[in-house]
Amino acid sequence: MDTTIYHKTAKAQQELTTRSDLLSFKARQLLIMIDGRRDVAALRQFAPAATDVDATLARLRELALIAEQAGAPLTAPPRTAGGLPEPARLARIRTLVQDSTRTYLGDGWLGRLDAAFDALTDAPAFEQLLDDWQTALRRSGHRGVADRVQREIHDALI
Repeated sequence: MDTTIYHKTAKAQQELTTRSDLLSFKARQLLIMIDGRRDVAALRQFAPAATDVDATLARLRELALIAEQAGAPLTAPPRTAGGLPEPARLARIRTLVQDSTRTYLGDGWLGRLDAAFDALTDAPAFEQLLDDWQTALRRSGHRGVADRVQREIHDALI
């Protein structure tokens, strides 16, 4: 069972978006970690402390929020030589970041992030850019927006 790989169902995506009271905080964290690539052993390793992973997975299966991944694990999306997402995906992510920045952070941050996007050469710089953007949104009181757009970015990367 340690090599079993799960993926989220459409119901799980809806649950993560609506944040109903169906799941505990730790169950929600585990559900977020399920990505169609990590097996149960990896989930156990990265799960929050004091989480009964097996019981939580059983509950998520019972609620039809996860299902066993058929066949091989999902593969990572194609990346460029520097480890950046392919250009179409990167453009989509840039649009998501720009839209939320324009609305919630203002022109100063928009110019700063545009310059950072233009200068991207590798995956660490891309990850730092996203981290800076998300930290700015959270510190300015827009945690919900940061979470929502982060999920959209994750979806764009898959």
